[in-house]
Parts: sequence; structure tokens; C-alpha cells
Amino acid sequence: MSTPELAPVSVIIPCYNAADTLRRAVDGVLDGAPANLELLLVDDGSTDATPALCDELAAGDGRIRVLHRKNGGASAARNAGLDAALGDWVLFVDADDTLTPGLWQALGEAFAADPGMVLFGIDRASGPNPCPLAPGYYADPSALGKALRPLLFESGYLAAPYGKVFSARALRTAGMHFDEALKVNEDVLFNTVFLQNTISIFCLPGVYYYQYDQKWGSLSRRLRGDLLKAEARCAPELKTMLLRWGYPPESFLRESRLRACLNQYGLLTGCPGKMPYAERRALFAEILAQPDARAALQEQLRHDAHPLLALPYRLGVAWNLPGLLAGYTLLKNRFL
Repeated sequence: MSTPELAPVSVIIPCYNAADTLRRAVDGVLDGAPANLELLLVDDGSTDATPALCDELAAGDGRIRVLHRKNGGASAARNAGLDAALGDWVLFVDADDTLTPGLWQALGEAFAADPGMVLFGIDRASGPNPCPLAPGYYADPSALGKALRPLLFESGYLAAPYGKVFSARALRTAGMHFDEALKVNEDVLFNTVFLQNTISIFCLPGVYYYQYDQKWGSLSRRLRGDLLKAEARCAPELKTMLLRWGYPPESFLRESRLRACLNQYGLLTGCPGKMPYAERRALFAEILAQPDARAALQEQLRHDAHPLLALPYRLGVAWNLPGLLAGYTLLKNRFL
């Protein structure tokens, strides 16, 4: 059953080689959706059956529009969707995720309050992800109080593009686009810049987004070395946002850097893949230069379930030997 009299929403799905999951994502968006919904499928130069599937889905439902473009990454695809969107509200969905039933029926109350952003609950394949913010209306980010930290860090509700609906008017006023130079944390940067403005937030009580976050090929689960640079790019905008709304920035910035260091360490030591020794060593050295990160890693390694395999890491962290960490990781990936 469709939902009448809801302000028009543009849903943007960036699609790259998503033939296996896109139909599920589209079905989730269209389930109970109003007649004035606009669903933009942005084919980002896919090399599988995704382009044909996009066209097939559009032929079957007049609410779907397809944008075919050369491959430029998720940020460029989302930007293309933003530039083409006609709705009063904008919602991002990843092509391997889905909306869950009930969102369209729940949005009426939120839209009536005319916020800059509507938050709603997210569930994840890796486990529950409850929203740390109580349902209701918040006049601006200063009203989030103690919930801001878990919204940014533990839960990631303000670090991801999904799990929220943006006011198209607020996006246009702020001139919002994703930074296409970033391949990770571009969503963190987008939300942080957006929240520098006078953005009211309405939080719904329900869970309406399901994230399939256990796919091996996702950006957070494969070897990469750009997490520290991406965090450094985002930190000044995070600081500006915190100061704008009266939050002392020091502890937030420390936690942001610590999490980037620990995540980068985890990818370097836990993900197979090719990366030159010199690059690994430089990244380990940058991580070990952070006292908070060294202390956290030492504590983590003390409780490692495989103490013999972890011994070189314990020594490398304790003695500040990035070369040992880089060399041992390369050997472990080759022989274990």
C-alpha cells in the first residue's frame, strides 16, 4: 500500500557492479513508497549486468530514473544524484543495503517539523546498532549533548550517508557535495560540514535501514593505507563544527585520531593484500607516534587470543619498532 500526501523524496542509490544486490535494494525502497517518490539509480560505470538491470527496473516503475556515467567512485555518483534530484528531501541508500518496512509511514511527523535532517534506526548484519539519540526534535546540534560522541563514533549515525533523510533546501543552502578526492571518510566529512550550519534534527523511534556490512570487498574490510590521511582531512571540519555548537573539541579530535590509528593498524595486520614494505613501515611509524594509540594497542595485544603469533607485534609496539611490524606482517601474510 502506498503512502499518500508525503512531501516528495529523492532516493539516491550509487551503483557499481551491484547486479547481485540492486534488485533487493530497490524493492526495499519501493515497498510502501508514495507515488511521488523519485528513485535515482546512478550507474557508476559498472562492468557487470548493473547498467541493464537499472534500465530494466526503470522500465517497470515510472518513479525510477537512471543516470549512466563513467566510473568516478561513490562520491561522484552521489554528487550526480544530488545534482539531478528533484525532491524536497534526499535519502541515500547503498546498493548492497536495503530499507526496511515502515519508513514512509513514519516520515510524515518528522517532515511536519521541517528539520534539516531526519535520523532513523539502522540494523547491521554484524550485529545490532541502536541509535544513541532519544526520539524527538532537536533545534540544532548543541541540543544533542552527550549523544553527539556516540553518534559520531560508536554508532556512526552521524558518520554515514544513510540512516537519515536530508532537507534538500538545507543541502542547497549549504552548497553540499561529497569530496570526490576522498575514497574513505567522505561521508564523515559531508555530515560534519552539513552540521556546521543551523541544522535541526528529528529522530524517529523506528529502525528502517539494514546494512549488509560483512561483505569482504567493502572499503572497511580490505587492505588500504589512506585512513590516517582521510582522518586528517576531516579533523579541521570536525573542529569547526564542534566549536560552532559549543563542544570542547580536544577530546573529540583525540578520539577521532585514535580510532583512525586503530582501524589502520587493524587493516595492516589483519587484511591480506599487496602493499610495499616502505609504505607499511611509514604507516606503522605514524600510528606508533600517537601515545594513545600505542597504549591502546599494548593493552589489546596483552589479551590477544594467539599470544605466540602476537609476540612480534607486542615487541614492535612496546619498543616502537615500525620496521619489525611491517616485516612481520609481510611474512605472516605470505606464509600463514
